[in-house]
This record gives sequence, C-alpha cells and structure tokens, in this order.
Amino acid sequence: MSVLSIRTHYLIAGLALLALTACGDTSPKWEAEDMFASPAAQPVDEQYRVMADFKALSRDEAGVEYAAGPSATVLGAVEEAVALCQDNGGQNCKAVRVGLAWVDGLDQTEIEDVINTYRDTLTAEAYQAAQAGNIEAANWIAFHYATRGENLGEAERQIKRAMQAQPDNPAILDTYGLILYKQGKYQEAEEVFIAVNKVVPTAEHLAHFADNALAMGKTDMARAAYQRALAAQPSAALSQEIQKRLLALDLGGDAAPQ
Repeated sequence: MSVLSIRTHYLIAGLALLALTACGDTSPKWEAEDMFASPAAQPVDEQYRVMADFKALSRDEAGVEYAAGPSATVLGAVEEAVALCQDNGGQNCKAVRVGLAWVDGLDQTEIEDVINTYRDTLTAEAYQAAQAGNIEAANWIAFHYATRGENLGEAERQIKRAMQAQPDNPAILDTYGLILYKQGKYQEAEEVFIAVNKVVPTAEHLAHFADNALAMGKTDMARAAYQRALAAQPSAALSQEIQKRLLALDLGGDAAPQ
C-alpha cells in the first residue's frame, strides 16, 4: 500500500471515528435527524467555485432577465439561470447568454457548442493552476468530473492532492465523498458525508448525503436529508432537483439521481 493510500485509509478511519463520536450509532435504526446540526446560516458553496466567475443569463417572453453564477460547471450556471426565470413565474424562459457569448437566436446544438467551449477552457485553466499548487483548482477539477460522473480516476487523484494539503477542509472532503458515491462506494461515502455535514451542512452537502443514502436504500434518511437541504438556502436548480426526488419518493417511484 502506498503512503498516499495509507494516509487516505487513516483519514477515512478518522472521519468515521469523528462521526461516531459526534453522532452515536449510525446503523439503519438510527434516526436521520440525529446526524444534522442546524443548516448553515450562509451557504459556503462558493468554495468550489473560486476558479470561474462565470455568469449565464436567461430571459422570459416579457424581456425580464435572470443572471446566475458563478458555478462549478458552465452547464450548471445555464440551468440555474433558466430555473430562476421559471421559479419567478417567467414564461418561455430561455438562455440568452453563456459567459460573454450571446446565444439568443441560436439553436440547441449551437448553444451546446458554446457551453462546451467554455467548459474546455475552464478545465484547461484549472489544470494549469492545479499544477502550480492551487488546491482550490485541484478541488474544482475533481468536483467538475464527479458531478458529471466522468474521469473518476483523475478526479480521485486530484482530490487526494487537495486532501494532503487541507485534510480538514469540508468542501474538499465533500468532493471526496461525492467521488466515492459515484464509484459506488456508498458506505465509505456515507462516513465522509456525515463528517462534512456535522461541520458545514449546506444545501449542497446535505443533498449529496441524501443521494448517497438513497443509493443505500435508506429512504427515510434520504427524505429527511432532502428536507433539511430545502431549508438550507439551495440554489433554484438544486431546489428543483430535490423537490423532484422528494415527489418520486412520495409516489414510490425511482428517486435516484440520473
């Protein structure tokens, strides 16, 4: 086992011990509410997003515009801008700007080309910064890949670099938990998410825990965590996703994230 693997092993063990000490029994009979502190007064999701001061813009048919960003991914900012428009009662909401590029009048394929150009540019810049020792950039890359379910081996390599430098950073640990979840290592991910949410229970962190709980078949725990996430100031896009999953749980359908 490499030194890095040994350190990672002990980090996970330490996180598990921290969770057990703070929370008590984590078996299925344990009440979901017991693990959560009060939701954070202010979201700290910007820790992920220092790499890109990115904005997307949407507009409704009345000409009212809605801006969103910065965001961990370009596509996320676009979705958030449209969701903001819809949540405020806008009709025929559509993206009209992606970063500095105006996309009003472009078809969907052309808009996706613009999004991909920005995404590739941001990723290249993040790699360059990570190579220079920027820990936030390494975390950004790992989070970017984890949210998309792509290049998980590279995501793990980048997040372990960040963890070596800042082993107690909740944002970095949340990204690590997300990677474990995407790899199907649900028990390990749960231990990490418990530790993260005891320290910084933001809407995004709570939703990640809930997604993982759902994958483990712990539907009551997932429902409680989703409800906590809704009370913790989620973005418009995240709020929509959480409400869809809660509705699917209530209807007895498949609420798992796609």
